[in-house]
Amino acid sequence: MKWLLLLCLPLCVDTSWAQTSGETLDIESIKRRSVAVKDSAAAICDLQTAHYGDWDDLPISATHPTVDSLLTPTIKAELLQQINIRCAQLGKDTLLTSDLFYILRPYIDWLHDTDPHYRIGARIPIDARVYKTKRDFLKKRRGLGFNLLMVEDTLIVNTSVNPLFHRGDMIVAINGIKSSEMFEYNYHDRYTSPDFLLQNYYFQHLPKDYTIQLIRNGELMTITTEGMKSQKASSSLAFEESMDNNIRIYDSAKCGYIALPKFTRFYNPRIIKVLQSNIEKFKAKGCKNIILDLRYNTGGSGYMFDNLLSLFINRHTIPYMKSQRVRVSPQTEADYEFITEDMVGQTIALPDSCVVKTIELNPELYMCDDVHIYILMSKNTSSIAASFCNILQYNASATLVGESLWRNALRYGEAVTGDVWFSSLLYETSVSTTEYDEYTLAVDGVLMPDIAIPYVAEDYLSGKDAMLEKLLDIIKN
Repeated sequence: MKWLLLLCLPLCVDTSWAQTSGETLDIESIKRRSVAVKDSAAAICDLQTAHYGDWDDLPISATHPTVDSLLTPTIKAELLQQINIRCAQLGKDTLLTSDLFYILRPYIDWLHDTDPHYRIGARIPIDARVYKTKRDFLKKRRGLGFNLLMVEDTLIVNTSVNPLFHRGDMIVAINGIKSSEMFEYNYHDRYTSPDFLLQNYYFQHLPKDYTIQLIRNGELMTITTEGMKSQKASSSLAFEESMDNNIRIYDSAKCGYIALPKFTRFYNPRIIKVLQSNIEKFKAKGCKNIILDLRYNTGGSGYMFDNLLSLFINRHTIPYMKSQRVRVSPQTEADYEFITEDMVGQTIALPDSCVVKTIELNPELYMCDDVHIYILMSKNTSSIAASFCNILQYNASATLVGESLWRNALRYGEAVTGDVWFSSLLYETSVSTTEYDEYTLAVDGVLMPDIAIPYVAEDYLSGKDAMLEKLLDIIKN
């Protein structure tokens, strides 16, 4: 029987490394280098990676269309210099997974700045002698029952289904780990969760119980709790942030509001139906404005996007893509009939016949001739959600509100799972295979809002949704 399984949050268990396209690990290697995670209520391990001396090379994706050409010798040398400074400061030659992430952070940040789809994460070895199935492990997990808003160096409870924690609470530390320490091992996403932050900090996301230091209404408090069953907490949080739970009217602004936290192939047809019925209701009740909230929407599927766009754009056809390039690799070579073996390793332009240059719309679905559409967005708004914002802005069919998206949010896509890094638990959880040239008003790769409302931590400590309230004030005035 295999000694362990490999787990990747949120709910994905792998029993081998064969699914990644890069180097593989055998179970015996993992057993030799594994160490139990301290203070964990679950039987999980970390993996030690030996590294002596300076770093002189970096892993380069064989899948991404441009990283190999953008990583010039000068940039590579600068990144390695920063990495070696971090390595010397850490003073270790046997590295745990979080140590590796911390040391390689300059390169990880450069990859993410190049392409926000490019993400590095860690698998978690769990003891298969204790947990026979994924379900056995997940049943034991407990969570805190809240999600977080990250503003600069501040963590604020954004959504909570645990009565011990209130929206607007500022998290100071979890089990003695200061917020500032967790930031060193995590991406600076706008919206995140304590589970995710703690997982990336030496796999401290499965403690026996939690001691939380927080500031509420200006007072420092300490709360100790065993948490909630993780699956119940996750499903409850998903409902709190769901479309169905976030449809309402703000009478004083004559404004309807609908949250669109995700796009999926299964979910998109229902989104269209819900939008159709509620836009009619909003208009019947005298609403002249409608807010679509995409701040949590990290993308997903573009299934039925032509019908979705038709609700908001009164045209038969709109421009979409100028051109498209793909990196030919084992991940993509079966996607196009014209690709041949000698193209593997090259980034090639797709012929016009393979590029969606225009989108055919259905004018009969158009519903917004007498209402104004506002779209709330954050830097978490990504992938097809970013394209949705871009298309409506480009076609003068909506006003974008909030903060700018990540640079190059529109430039890349068709992400896949990538390679393992340095025979460790780190791997490319998401790496793009395709480069796009989309019609856009973005400047230097940055899609900017028409109305900028920056995130300021102080504005959210009262528990209010400051960005939404500021937009409603603008609409009323």
